[in-house]
Parts: sequence; C-alpha cells; structure tokens
Amino acid sequence: MKRIGVAASRCAKDDLVLYNVLVVLFSLLLSLFIFLISAFAVVLGIVLTAWVIRGFATIDLGTALFRYSLAGLAATTGVINLVAILLNIKIKR
Repeated sequence: MKRIGVAASRCAKDDLVLYNVLVVLFSLLLSLFIFLISAFAVVLGIVLTAWVIRGFATIDLGTALFRYSLAGLAATTGVINLVAILLNIKIKR
C-alpha cells in the first residue's frame, strides 16, 4: 500500500493536489485489477465445481451464490482500497 504513495510522489513532483489525485487513481486502478483477477478465479472455481458435481450441464450465472460471492469480493476490495487511500493521502506538507 505504501508503494502507491511512492509512485504518486515520483509522478507528482511536489504538487500536493496532483499527488492526491494520483493516489486515488493508482489505488482505483490497482483495486480494479485485483478485483478482476479475483472475480475470474472465484467464478472459475464455482463453475468447475458445479461441472464436476452436475456434469457438463449449463450453469445459471445469476444464482445467489455468484451474486453473494462477487458482492463480498467487491466489498472486501473496496475496503482495502479505502484503507490504501487513507494511508497515502496527504492533507498538508
């Protein structure tokens, strides 16, 4: 999480507003990347488990299992993103 601040400070070059904008931008991009990778792994795991149990029948991706698991993953990623932003944002120098 501290590397977000290091990367933002190198790009901002003593501009506090730009630093804060870059911290938010970098953390949002990183959390989106982490969410997409994790969501793919969760969906793949659920689909493979369902295929093993049921055979190769079609699977409804709108079931409660998918919705709740991805909603929990989104909430977890969002909380980690907020912690990263709060740790790296600077109010005054």
